[in-house]
Amino acid sequence: MFEQFSDKSQIWIYGFNKNLTENEKMIVKDALNQFKAGWLYHGQPVLGDFSILHDRFALLVTNDNISGCSIDSSVAVFKNLKTNNNLDALDQDLIFIRSSDGIVSLSRSEFRELVKNDAIPDDTIVFNLMINNLGDFRNGQFELKFADSWHSKAFKKRLKESV
Repeated sequence: MFEQFSDKSQIWIYGFNKNLTENEKMIVKDALNQFKAGWLYHGQPVLGDFSILHDRFALLVTNDNISGCSIDSSVAVFKNLKTNNNLDALDQDLIFIRSSDGIVSLSRSEFRELVKNDAIPDDTIVFNLMINNLGDFRNGQFELKFADSWHSKAFKKRLKESV
């Protein structure tokens, strides 16, 4: 995936609030293809690409070191998908885990409660949407065991502080 891009390439990972159907994946792909064709940074075309992963995540990658309006324009694509197609990938409150039911999204409060009740085993796979370079994605930092993730550090620490 993304063979033409270096490990230093920027990556943005958007998690949808539900598994995408085949039709919804086509809607997302069409929107991202249109966006990619006109993606500019200071008037110059951006070399970028995207992928839909696990019917749940949209990954957007570029070798170009972009900022500001060029990033905002990519977020606008997902705002339009939410507004026009009810496909929400912008909910910052969601945490994604792999369970026996597949990939599920939980609110932070739901996740905190599960951690508090020891219902998230250390080997549960959690998805790290915070990574920002392709090298981290390739090196397995996207899918981590809960015990090895920032989720464990953040949520277990908060629980200890609240006791």
